[in-house]
Amino acid sequence: MRGLVKSGLAHGMCWTGASLVKRTLDGWSGRPFIVGYHRVVEDFARASEDSIPSILISRAMLERQIEWIARRFDLASLDEIEARLMTGAGWRRPAAAITFDDGYADVYEQAFPLLKARGIPAAVFVVSDLIGTATPPLFDRLHHLLARAWTRWPGPIRRLAPLVAHHGLDLLRASGGDPAPADPQLVLRILLETLPQSGLERLAAALAAEVGWDESVVARHRPLTWEMLREMRAAGITVGSHSRTHPLLTLEGRDRVREEIAGSRRDLESRLDAPVRHFAYPNGWFDEGTLEAVEAAGYRSAYTSCHHRDPGRPLMTVPRVLLWENAGLGVSGSFSPAVMGCQADGTLPRVAGCRLVHRN
Repeated sequence: MRGLVKSGLAHGMCWTGASLVKRTLDGWSGRPFIVGYHRVVEDFARASEDSIPSILISRAMLERQIEWIARRFDLASLDEIEARLMTGAGWRRPAAAITFDDGYADVYEQAFPLLKARGIPAAVFVVSDLIGTATPPLFDRLHHLLARAWTRWPGPIRRLAPLVAHHGLDLLRASGGDPAPADPQLVLRILLETLPQSGLERLAAALAAEVGWDESVVARHRPLTWEMLREMRAAGITVGSHSRTHPLLTLEGRDRVREEIAGSRRDLESRLDAPVRHFAYPNGWFDEGTLEAVEAAGYRSAYTSCHHRDPGRPLMTVPRVLLWENAGLGVSGSFSPAVMGCQADGTLPRVAGCRLVHRN
């Protein structure tokens, strides 16, 4: 039903010209279209079996989406985007930028050859403490562990509830009262958007002791190595920070926020011997204290995944559109230029609304 509504809306706006009118009225055509991806895989269906589907895109679909973007926009680096936003300089055509979050090794293996062969500027926002390790991001580990728990426990919510109750989270109520909801991804979202990282780490350790790991699944989520990152940077890929360990910063204390933001920049600049100017908020969430910490750390621009902007700090709240395998599909299940057009002009994200937290 969501796909049908999305496709119908997109085609309706395309056929009536409403999308073009909207772009003209709200000035979207003068703003950069900044796209965010996460993992790039060979086979989307196969990877979806043990990964979060909404952070996956196949190499073939990535190529299709980038081709569509390149025909309609001038592809630019984040340095150029930042400079033009700062000065208000115009564009010959609307501009776009390609970015990747979290620093997965498969971005090097699947996306980097495509970007390099076509001379496409791009950026990777990396979780600095994970680079060069075999440890996937915490949300991937939790997703894997919850999926295993759902296949082993008859009432997984009741087993999980005591582990998070001391954080003030009533997991049974938050998940709709069902002790065994069909989709553990709902529970994952509740946990990630409610608990601080320390609580999530303890939960992951408790789950691992109960249900164990599948090492082959963990290996498929491995981060970039420093050698990969240096090679990508030498080829023109911009390296930005996505914090040290990827906590949801609005749930953390002020000292932790500062260290995650400033510490990541120090670490990256030291290991890469190059300036790091750009930051992406984990999960797109920010508040006043987060913005202040990003500015104090010396970043020149920072990126969120919604269209909320701080009017006093527009370069610290630059919006992106996060895309995945199905983001550009129409109701028939095939690639839809109309749907991609609505992604680019901001129609679909605005219709979906903004759930992010921007207050202190």
